[in-house]
Amino acid sequence: MNTIKAFLKKHTVLSIYTVVFLILLYGVIETSGGKYVLNLFLFFIPLVLFYFGFTKLAKGKEFRIFNSIKKIPKQLPEYAYMILAGLCVFLIIGHLIHIGGSAGLKGLSVMDTNSIVELRRNITSEASTLWNYLSSFNIKAVLPFTLLLLAFKKKKLFFWILLIIGAFYAFSLMQKSYILTVLFPIILLSLFKQKYLQTIGLFITCGVVIVGLVYIQNPQMRGGIDNEEKIIVENIKDDNSPPYMVRVLIGLNKRMLITPGEIVSNWFETIPSKKPFLYGNGYRFYSTVTGSEYHEYAHELYPILKPHYAERGLKGSVNAASFMYEYSNFGKIGLVLSALLLAFFFAIIEAIFGNNVLLKTSLNLFPVFMLSSGALSTALFSGGWGLVILLYFIFAKDFKSNNERSKSLPLN
Repeated sequence: MNTIKAFLKKHTVLSIYTVVFLILLYGVIETSGGKYVLNLFLFFIPLVLFYFGFTKLAKGKEFRIFNSIKKIPKQLPEYAYMILAGLCVFLIIGHLIHIGGSAGLKGLSVMDTNSIVELRRNITSEASTLWNYLSSFNIKAVLPFTLLLLAFKKKKLFFWILLIIGAFYAFSLMQKSYILTVLFPIILLSLFKQKYLQTIGLFITCGVVIVGLVYIQNPQMRGGIDNEEKIIVENIKDDNSPPYMVRVLIGLNKRMLITPGEIVSNWFETIPSKKPFLYGNGYRFYSTVTGSEYHEYAHELYPILKPHYAERGLKGSVNAASFMYEYSNFGKIGLVLSALLLAFFFAIIEAIFGNNVLLKTSLNLFPVFMLSSGALSTALFSGGWGLVILLYFIFAKDFKSNNERSKSLPLN
């Protein structure tokens, strides 16, 4: 048992990803039998070998590259956390002004579903690209990290103020997942610390925002109109359908345990039989440099894999596990290449976070699971993972100096 704990502590990220891989493997077997199992292990076995190769090269110490830049975070002033919190608030206020106020509050006066859909769409479509990126980075990286930092530094007043502002911001953007993204790291840490009242309080905050958005996004609950012109093409309930909650649980099980692996199987089935390998043209930067045509298979495969939706004029994407993007470019060699890149990145994360398993898990669990349905580059950049890691590196001393005093987080 101690050996397992020591392994999990030292190789946390790889351990988390192993769970992700097993889920993908289960989904692949459920949907295509053993047809593509060897392909999966052609990725996973090199991943493990490369990872331990990199950690052995590091000889149990941090990579040398960090020795020369370690002094940078130590130069930060003590009040740096206030600057970071101020940046969060500035970006929130600036974005809300840019989009003309809280879309969530506006939704209270909208009484038909078509207009609600249009209101949600306008949040991003009518905003500038710069503000869309800044908002995404704030929601996915800066805001959740800052809340965690304030908790460790026991800045209760700042924590609560930012929590309330962040919750209102998530509500204003009318995306139910945003409040979970913002609070996930602090919720996970509260669970680890066995601060159950704190955890309940955070879940209540999530619940209030989510229930509020459900109320707003369903005008018929307020006497409005549920006009069926909005796009709903999922299962139609009949008299023999199971109860609603049962259908929800079945849907969640399929979405979490089956669908990611099913999409992997679909990509293997389609490439290269129906769509050719891209040989680099699946990467935007490569296509830009070479002047060749860029292909985004996540979108291009949609009409093939979802023909019943495409026939209705719907457009969408079928995002696959991270290693499938290398496969779609270079075939089986791409699986090994993806393993090499991911192993090096995991080793870098372990070098940065060290043995701080609580923070390592809190800040990396969600992004690692996102690799089951998206490219590594997407998770690092637009997904905010790279920014989270950078922020931790910069503020690592604040977490270390407050590690012992952080047993009681500020939600008491």
